[in-house]
Amino acid sequence: MQECPVCQGTLQPRRSPGLLYCQQCDIWVSDFSADVAQHSETIIEENRAQGLKQLRLSNFNTILDILQTYSPLENQRLCDVGCAYGWFLEAATQRGIEAMGIEPEEAVAIQGIAQGLNIKIGYFPDCLNDSERYDIISFNDSLEHLPDLPRIFQACSHHLNPDGKLIINIPNSQGIFFKIAQKLAQLGYTQPWDRLWQKNYPFPHLIYVNPQNLKDYVTPYGFKLLHSQTLETLQIKGLWQRLRMDKSSGWLISAILYIGLLILYPLIHQCPSDILLQIYQKDS
Repeated sequence: MQECPVCQGTLQPRRSPGLLYCQQCDIWVSDFSADVAQHSETIIEENRAQGLKQLRLSNFNTILDILQTYSPLENQRLCDVGCAYGWFLEAATQRGIEAMGIEPEEAVAIQGIAQGLNIKIGYFPDCLNDSERYDIISFNDSLEHLPDLPRIFQACSHHLNPDGKLIINIPNSQGIFFKIAQKLAQLGYTQPWDRLWQKNYPFPHLIYVNPQNLKDYVTPYGFKLLHSQTLETLQIKGLWQRLRMDKSSGWLISAILYIGLLILYPLIHQCPSDILLQIYQKDS
Protein backbone atom coordinates (compact mmCIF):
# COMPACT_ATOMS: atom_id res chain seq x y z
CA MET A 1 0.00 0.00 0.00
CA GLN A 2 1.20 3.51 -0.84
CA GLU A 3 -0.02 6.94 0.20
CA CYS A 4 -1.82 9.10 -2.35
CA PRO A 5 0.32 12.17 -3.18
CA VAL A 6 -2.77 14.39 -3.31
CA CYS A 7 -5.12 13.44 -0.47
CA GLN A 8 -2.89 11.09 1.57
CA GLY A 9 -5.45 8.33 1.12
CA THR A 10 -4.47 4.79 0.20
CA LEU A 11 -3.39 3.90 -3.32
CA GLN A 12 -4.73 0.51 -4.38
CA PRO A 13 -3.57 -1.72 -7.28
CA ARG A 14 -5.98 -1.35 -10.19
CA ARG A 15 -6.47 -2.70 -13.72
CA SER A 16 -2.93 -3.89 -14.54
CA PRO A 17 0.47 -4.46 -12.89
CA GLY A 18 2.25 -1.24 -12.03
CA LEU A 19 -0.87 0.93 -11.72
CA LEU A 20 -2.29 2.35 -8.48
CA TYR A 21 -5.54 4.23 -7.94
CA CYS A 22 -6.95 6.44 -5.18
CA GLN A 23 -10.72 6.08 -4.77
CA GLN A 24 -10.82 9.17 -2.58
CA CYS A 25 -9.49 11.71 -5.10
CA ASP A 26 -9.62 9.71 -8.37
CA ILE A 27 -5.91 9.99 -9.20
CA TRP A 28 -3.95 7.30 -11.05
CA VAL A 29 -0.25 6.62 -10.46
CA SER A 30 2.14 4.18 -12.14
CA ASP A 31 5.48 2.80 -11.05
CA PHE A 32 6.78 2.51 -14.62
CA SER A 33 10.37 3.58 -15.19
CA ALA A 34 11.89 5.68 -17.96
CA ASP A 35 14.47 4.25 -20.34
CA VAL A 36 15.66 6.70 -23.00
CA ALA A 37 17.61 3.90 -24.67
CA GLN A 38 14.29 2.36 -25.73
CA HIS A 39 13.47 5.32 -27.97
CA SER A 40 14.90 3.98 -31.22
CA GLU A 41 13.39 0.56 -30.50
CA THR A 42 9.82 1.77 -29.99
CA ILE A 43 9.32 5.09 -31.84
CA ILE A 44 9.50 6.09 -35.49
CA GLU A 45 10.74 9.62 -34.90
CA GLU A 46 9.69 11.07 -38.27
CA ASN A 47 6.12 9.82 -37.82
CA ARG A 48 5.95 11.19 -34.28
CA ALA A 49 6.94 14.68 -35.44
CA GLN A 50 4.58 14.67 -38.44
CA GLY A 51 1.74 13.19 -36.43
CA LEU A 52 1.83 15.66 -33.57
CA LYS A 53 3.06 18.98 -34.97
CA GLN A 54 -0.17 20.46 -36.31
CA LEU A 55 -2.20 19.50 -33.23
CA ARG A 56 0.44 20.78 -30.83
CA LEU A 57 0.86 24.11 -32.67
CA SER A 58 -2.90 24.66 -32.61
CA ASN A 59 -3.06 23.98 -28.87
CA PHE A 60 0.05 26.09 -28.20
CA ASN A 61 -1.49 29.13 -29.86
CA THR A 62 -4.66 28.60 -27.82
CA ILE A 63 -2.54 28.57 -24.64
CA LEU A 64 -0.71 31.75 -25.62
CA ASP A 65 -3.99 33.50 -26.49
CA ILE A 66 -5.34 32.67 -23.02
CA LEU A 67 -2.09 33.69 -21.32
CA GLN A 68 -2.18 37.05 -23.08
CA THR A 69 -5.53 37.86 -21.46
CA TYR A 70 -3.77 37.97 -18.06
CA SER A 71 -0.70 40.03 -18.96
CA PRO A 72 1.28 41.25 -22.00
CA LEU A 73 3.60 38.58 -23.37
CA GLU A 74 6.33 40.77 -24.84
CA ASN A 75 9.68 40.44 -23.05
CA GLN A 76 8.35 37.78 -20.69
CA ARG A 77 10.89 35.04 -19.86
CA LEU A 78 9.69 31.49 -20.51
CA CYS A 79 11.10 28.12 -19.46
CA ASP A 80 9.38 25.26 -21.33
CA VAL A 81 10.09 21.95 -19.57
CA GLY A 82 10.21 18.96 -21.91
CA CYS A 83 10.21 21.20 -24.97
CA ALA A 84 10.90 18.35 -27.46
CA TYR A 85 11.52 19.88 -30.91
CA GLY A 86 10.87 23.40 -29.61
CA TRP A 87 7.48 24.07 -31.20
CA PHE A 88 6.18 25.96 -28.15
CA LEU A 89 9.39 27.98 -28.05
CA GLU A 90 8.83 29.02 -31.68
CA ALA A 91 5.19 29.98 -31.06
CA ALA A 92 6.14 31.92 -27.93
CA THR A 93 9.02 33.73 -29.64
CA GLN A 94 6.62 34.94 -32.33
CA ARG A 95 4.64 36.64 -29.52
CA GLY A 96 7.72 38.51 -28.27
CA ILE A 97 8.57 36.09 -25.44
CA GLU A 98 12.18 35.33 -24.53
CA ALA A 99 11.95 31.54 -24.62
CA MET A 100 14.23 28.79 -23.35
CA GLY A 101 13.51 25.06 -23.32
CA ILE A 102 14.70 22.00 -21.42
CA GLU A 103 14.71 18.58 -23.09
CA PRO A 104 16.26 15.30 -21.85
CA GLU A 105 16.18 13.46 -25.22
CA GLU A 106 19.38 14.65 -26.84
CA ALA A 107 18.52 13.53 -30.38
CA VAL A 108 15.22 15.45 -30.21
CA ALA A 109 16.73 18.54 -28.59
CA ILE A 110 19.46 18.75 -31.23
CA GLN A 111 16.81 19.22 -33.93
CA GLY A 112 15.51 22.32 -32.16
CA ILE A 113 18.99 23.61 -31.44
CA ALA A 114 19.80 23.27 -35.15
CA GLN A 115 16.88 25.62 -35.84
CA GLY A 116 18.47 28.26 -33.61
CA LEU A 117 16.32 27.63 -30.54
CA ASN A 118 17.65 28.05 -27.00
CA ILE A 119 17.41 24.52 -25.56
CA LYS A 120 19.26 22.98 -22.63
CA ILE A 121 19.73 19.22 -22.73
CA GLY A 122 18.92 17.79 -19.31
CA TYR A 123 16.28 17.62 -16.61
CA PHE A 124 14.31 20.24 -14.71
CA PRO A 125 15.29 21.72 -12.31
CA ASP A 126 18.80 20.24 -12.20
CA CYS A 127 20.03 22.01 -15.33
CA LEU A 128 19.01 25.47 -14.06
CA ASN A 129 21.19 27.75 -11.98
CA ASP A 130 19.73 28.49 -8.56
CA SER A 131 19.45 32.19 -9.43
CA GLU A 132 17.52 31.76 -12.71
CA ARG A 133 14.04 33.30 -12.65
CA TYR A 134 11.22 33.18 -15.20
CA ASP A 135 7.84 34.80 -15.72
CA ILE A 136 6.36 31.60 -17.20
CA ILE A 137 7.19 27.93 -16.66
CA SER A 138 5.32 25.49 -18.89
CA PHE A 139 4.82 21.73 -19.00
CA ASN A 140 3.31 20.74 -22.34
CA ASP A 141 2.67 16.98 -22.28
CA SER A 142 5.70 16.52 -20.03
CA LEU A 143 4.62 16.72 -16.36
CA GLU A 144 3.00 13.27 -16.52
CA HIS A 145 6.41 11.78 -17.36
CA LEU A 146 8.29 13.26 -14.40
CA PRO A 147 8.92 11.59 -11.03
CA ASP A 148 8.86 13.41 -7.68
CA LEU A 149 6.25 16.05 -8.53
CA PRO A 150 6.45 17.74 -5.09
CA ARG A 151 10.07 18.61 -5.90
CA ILE A 152 9.00 19.82 -9.35
CA PHE A 153 6.30 22.12 -7.93
CA GLN A 154 8.67 23.48 -5.28
CA ALA A 155 11.24 24.21 -8.00
CA CYS A 156 8.59 25.99 -10.09
CA SER A 157 7.76 28.23 -7.15
CA HIS A 158 11.47 28.93 -6.61
CA HIS A 159 12.27 29.75 -10.25
CA LEU A 160 9.14 31.85 -10.97
CA ASN A 161 9.05 35.58 -10.39
CA PRO A 162 6.26 36.94 -8.15
CA ASP A 163 2.91 36.53 -9.93
CA GLY A 164 4.64 34.24 -12.45
CA LYS A 165 2.52 31.79 -14.43
CA LEU A 166 2.69 27.99 -14.34
CA ILE A 167 1.21 26.25 -17.40
CA ILE A 168 0.25 22.59 -17.13
CA ASN A 169 -0.96 20.88 -20.33
CA ILE A 170 -1.53 17.23 -19.38
CA PRO A 171 -3.59 14.11 -20.23
CA ASN A 172 -7.05 14.08 -18.63
CA SER A 173 -8.49 10.99 -16.96
CA GLN A 174 -12.01 12.27 -17.69
CA GLY A 175 -11.40 12.12 -21.45
CA ILE A 176 -13.29 9.80 -23.80
CA PHE A 177 -10.23 7.80 -24.92
CA PHE A 178 -9.18 7.19 -21.30
CA LYS A 179 -12.66 5.94 -20.45
CA ILE A 180 -12.84 3.67 -23.50
CA ALA A 181 -9.37 2.20 -22.88
CA GLN A 182 -10.24 1.67 -19.22
CA LYS A 183 -13.42 -0.20 -20.12
CA LEU A 184 -11.61 -2.37 -22.68
CA ALA A 185 -8.99 -3.23 -20.06
CA GLN A 186 -11.78 -4.33 -17.72
CA LEU A 187 -12.93 -6.70 -20.47
CA GLY A 188 -9.41 -8.11 -20.88
CA TYR A 189 -8.19 -6.17 -23.94
CA THR A 190 -5.29 -4.18 -22.49
CA GLN A 191 -3.42 -2.95 -25.60
CA PRO A 192 -5.18 0.48 -25.80
CA TRP A 193 -4.77 0.89 -22.02
CA ASP A 194 -1.04 0.11 -22.17
CA ARG A 195 -0.64 2.46 -25.15
CA LEU A 196 -2.46 5.22 -23.27
CA TRP A 197 -0.01 4.88 -20.39
CA GLN A 198 2.87 4.59 -22.89
CA LYS A 199 3.95 1.44 -21.10
CA ASN A 200 7.36 0.22 -22.32
CA TYR A 201 7.97 3.59 -24.00
CA PRO A 202 11.13 5.60 -23.27
CA PHE A 203 9.09 8.00 -21.09
CA PRO A 204 5.91 6.29 -19.80
CA HIS A 205 3.12 8.16 -18.04
CA LEU A 206 3.58 8.19 -14.28
CA ILE A 207 0.31 9.92 -13.40
CA TYR A 208 -3.20 10.60 -14.77
CA VAL A 209 -5.18 13.51 -13.33
CA ASN A 210 -8.52 15.28 -13.61
CA PRO A 211 -9.18 19.03 -13.14
CA GLN A 212 -9.95 18.78 -9.41
CA ASN A 213 -7.15 16.51 -8.22
CA LEU A 214 -4.57 18.42 -10.26
CA LYS A 215 -5.68 21.65 -8.58
CA ASP A 216 -5.53 19.95 -5.17
CA TYR A 217 -2.02 18.72 -5.99
CA VAL A 218 -0.57 22.03 -7.20
CA THR A 219 -2.10 24.76 -5.00
CA PRO A 220 -0.40 23.79 -1.68
CA TYR A 221 2.96 24.70 -3.26
CA GLY A 222 2.14 28.40 -3.43
CA PHE A 223 -0.07 28.64 -6.53
CA LYS A 224 -3.63 29.71 -7.26
CA LEU A 225 -5.60 28.44 -10.23
CA LEU A 226 -6.34 31.12 -12.84
CA HIS A 227 -7.78 29.11 -15.71
CA SER A 228 -8.92 25.55 -16.47
CA GLN A 229 -10.23 24.06 -19.70
CA THR A 230 -9.66 21.18 -22.10
CA LEU A 231 -7.73 21.28 -25.38
CA GLU A 232 -8.16 19.51 -28.69
CA THR A 233 -7.18 15.83 -28.57
CA LEU A 234 -7.33 14.83 -32.21
CA GLN A 235 -6.89 16.31 -35.68
CA ILE A 236 -7.22 14.60 -39.03
CA LYS A 237 -4.00 16.11 -40.33
CA GLY A 238 -1.16 13.93 -39.08
CA LEU A 239 -3.48 11.25 -37.69
CA TRP A 240 -2.09 8.43 -39.89
CA GLN A 241 1.50 9.26 -38.94
CA ARG A 242 0.47 9.42 -35.27
CA LEU A 243 -1.04 5.95 -35.47
CA ARG A 244 2.10 4.67 -37.22
CA MET A 245 4.73 6.17 -34.89
CA ASP A 246 4.79 3.06 -32.68
CA LYS A 247 6.97 0.38 -34.29
CA SER A 248 4.87 -2.36 -32.71
CA SER A 249 1.67 -1.16 -34.42
CA GLY A 250 0.55 -3.43 -37.22
CA TRP A 251 -0.43 -1.83 -40.53
CA LEU A 252 -3.88 -3.47 -40.58
CA ILE A 253 -4.79 -2.40 -37.04
CA SER A 254 -3.58 1.13 -37.80
CA ALA A 255 -5.75 1.24 -40.93
CA ILE A 256 -8.83 0.04 -39.03
CA LEU A 257 -8.27 2.62 -36.31
CA TYR A 258 -7.71 5.36 -38.88
CA ILE A 259 -10.96 4.62 -40.70
CA GLY A 260 -12.87 4.31 -37.43
CA LEU A 261 -11.53 7.63 -36.12
CA LEU A 262 -12.37 9.37 -39.40
CA ILE A 263 -15.95 8.14 -39.15
CA LEU A 264 -16.27 9.04 -35.48
CA TYR A 265 -14.36 12.33 -35.71
CA PRO A 266 -17.44 14.63 -35.49
CA LEU A 267 -18.75 12.66 -32.49
CA ILE A 268 -15.36 12.64 -30.72
CA HIS A 269 -15.38 16.45 -30.69
CA GLN A 270 -18.63 16.34 -28.72
CA CYS A 271 -17.12 14.07 -26.05
CA PRO A 272 -14.92 15.02 -23.07
CA SER A 273 -11.39 15.82 -24.25
CA ASP A 274 -8.34 13.84 -23.13
CA ILE A 275 -6.17 16.97 -22.81
CA LEU A 276 -6.44 19.22 -19.76
CA LEU A 277 -5.01 22.75 -19.56
CA GLN A 278 -4.61 24.59 -16.28
CA ILE A 279 -2.83 27.90 -15.73
CA TYR A 280 -1.68 28.85 -12.23
CA GLN A 281 -0.21 32.02 -10.76
CA LYS A 282 2.47 32.06 -8.11
CA ASP A 283 1.22 33.68 -4.93
CA SER A 284 2.81 37.07 -4.47
